[in-house]
Amino acid sequence: MTRNKELYKQFCEQESIPLFLQYKWFNAIYEDKEWDIAIDQKAGNILGVLPYVIAKKKSFKVITPQFLSPYQGVWIKYPEGQKYASKVGFEKEVINGLIEQLPKVDAFKQNFLPGFTNWMPFNWKGYEQSTRYTYIINDISDTDKVFTDFKENIRREVRKAGKSMTVEVVEDIDLMFQMKLKVYEANNDTYPIPLNKLKTIYNYCKENNCGELLIAKDSDDNIHSILLYVWDNESAYYLHGVTDFTFKTSGSMSLLLWEAIKRSATKTKAFNFEGSMVESIERYFRGFGGEQTPYFQISKTDSKVLKLLNY
Repeated sequence: MTRNKELYKQFCEQESIPLFLQYKWFNAIYEDKEWDIAIDQKAGNILGVLPYVIAKKKSFKVITPQFLSPYQGVWIKYPEGQKYASKVGFEKEVINGLIEQLPKVDAFKQNFLPGFTNWMPFNWKGYEQSTRYTYIINDISDTDKVFTDFKENIRREVRKAGKSMTVEVVEDIDLMFQMKLKVYEANNDTYPIPLNKLKTIYNYCKENNCGELLIAKDSDDNIHSILLYVWDNESAYYLHGVTDFTFKTSGSMSLLLWEAIKRSATKTKAFNFEGSMVESIERYFRGFGGEQTPYFQISKTDSKVLKLLNY
């Protein structure tokens, strides 16, 4: 284990770090040689971190978003009582320290956590930024209010599905994998996530009590939809889901999302739908009454060959 990883392990044991940036998450899901972390510290105190995964894409070495790890990026520990006038300068100093520690790669791309707003230090170092959107219900404590804020068609789907289906917590991630294969094959496509990766992530969530797998099934035991959601101290996240195309109009996924929100209300504060930039998916998630929330995709391509290929 590198010195930085050891420091980060200790840091995560003391601080409330978002799930997808935690040491244990990276250590469980990726091989030791696949990931590392940049740490900015002063007088022995960690001020900021930037974990990353290095992948090989053909002959290129890249830092890139990973399946089922929707957010990466910078996490900063701000001094207590810091005034806003000092905050931006502090962020610049910490972020510059992190950028300097990044390894030389052909390309860098990460989706930063919602709430990270100051990407100027990256801009000044030649990085680019694209704004993306998710939908977040920021307060799920009052589930009656949450349901009232759903659009009428979503409420109708939930009620309809609730009359003909039951929701269960299951522990067989193979069910999701097999349904995903079936759906992708029907669309003449290839499901990109290997079973061992899906199992690793699910097993981590199960062992660390930070995720559940839900199914919606009818009276004939037909599984209509499957949903995997996860949580940390601040938010729950819709991580992965699938609906059997035979039952795509049954309302089963809306029922599962509603159940996940209700169950999350006993564990955390908010629910993040991991919004998509695909118009039809965005429209569906928007119906659950969450607040449209921007987050940054920050990137930089140093390889001239890769720049031409991308162009």
